Amino acid sequence: MVIHTYFDKNNTIVNNQSVNTGLNPVTELFYGGQNGLEKYSRFLFHFDETKLKNLYTDGTYTDLTKLKHTLRMTNTASFDTGLLNGTMATKQRASSFDLILFKISQDWDNGVGYDYDYCDASNPRCAYAIGASNWTTPKTGFGWLNGNGVYSGSPSGITISTQHFDKGNENIEIDITEYVNGVLTGDTNYGLGIAYARGIEVINTSSLQYVGFFTNNTQTFYEPYIETTYNNHIKDDRSDFYLDKANKLYLYVNVAGNPVNLDNIPFVQIFDMDDNLVQTFNGNQIKHVTKGVYSIDIIIQTNNNEYTMYTDVWSNININGVSRPDISLSFVVKDSMEYYNIGDNSMLPKRVAVNIAGIQNKERIKRGDIRKAIVSARIPYTVEQTQKIDSLQYRLYVKEGMGELTVIDFQPVEMTNNNYYFLLDTGSLIPNTYYLDILASSNLEVTTIKNALQFDIVNLVEYRKFGQ
Repeated sequence: MVIHTYFDKNNTIVNNQSVNTGLNPVTELFYGGQNGLEKYSRFLFHFDETKLKNLYTDGTYTDLTKLKHTLRMTNTASFDTGLLNGTMATKQRASSFDLILFKISQDWDNGVGYDYDYCDASNPRCAYAIGASNWTTPKTGFGWLNGNGVYSGSPSGITISTQHFDKGNENIEIDITEYVNGVLTGDTNYGLGIAYARGIEVINTSSLQYVGFFTNNTQTFYEPYIETTYNNHIKDDRSDFYLDKANKLYLYVNVAGNPVNLDNIPFVQIFDMDDNLVQTFNGNQIKHVTKGVYSIDIIIQTNNNEYTMYTDVWSNININGVSRPDISLSFVVKDSMEYYNIGDNSMLPKRVAVNIAGIQNKERIKRGDIRKAIVSARIPYTVEQTQKIDSLQYRLYVKEGMGELTVIDFQPVEMTNNNYYFLLDTGSLIPNTYYLDILASSNLEVTTIKNALQFDIVNLVEYRKFGQ
């Protein structure tokens, strides 16, 4: 499941000024100055980590090494290359620069400003605001602990990462995994900031050099967010278990139809058809994959193996203090020659057609639901003949004119013993019409099934509007 965490506050502060633009839909990061005056800005933002923490503490994210968090912000010039090197009043679009991402070490307020310029008789309708937060003040009556502007001088001690911009119209895409994982395990999250590298901030130019990004106040689709992906893909080999191959067997734990974690890691014994003990798994050999899901990695060698049926017995099963009986499951092994096809026979790619259940085509979904989409893969032009596919992935996007804007790039579909599925967190989706593609890979052939599903995400206001 891919999670998008949006900013709950953001602000732009300007060197040696008390102005803030906390309500502006665009942050303008600039440097340079007029008449040789040093002038630059910095962008601050904060996100609420509560949802991610809940997923970590409830065992959905069991392995932090499999988590990845990426900061994504859309450049206001990314849609039109004609804007490169363009000018606006006394400002010029910057190119060839580095932006740093830095850590904020104290609490701060959003600010209620919109415009940079002071309101006077010639500009009576501007929304100019001074006060917290700004260059010198995070909150009224307080100063920044590390100097004005959140920090002064070199930010080397608080810099998380750096991104280079060649043309200046690139989007921000920065890996912040270490920072977010630290927050999930107890670090305090005061937010992050973006600024030009120190050597660029202090450059004097004849006109301001600037780059713009959409903030959380934008009325467009381009609201910034943290994207979280969990790379602990389920690929169950129970119904497709080959000799001489590394296979995975899974245990799924549910109570009243919902996945739950065991009180402790179980242990597993593998028996052949004559009830001879073949292998034992315990401790670190058993992986807690995600909430209610456990797995083992197992290889059974051919070695004149005359057995086709095996049993895996999962023991030490305890749920909320209740001890449950051992769980006996079974699997059938297949000849390794069906997997290791070596010779003059070139395998043909598998053809596949898909159906998706759990989300109706053109359904209107209330934002906030978590949906489980079941993907059925079958042989084309048949109804019930299932097709075993090497790899299935899904992609979610919206349309803008003739273009497609990726919302969730291709992610693996979970492959259990009896179905393929993926979880969709609609709380991560801004109200819009969404389209789903399915990508199937088989024997070097990659097939994309376009627009396999279409649905709308609506908020509660829209539901009231339409009387639903």
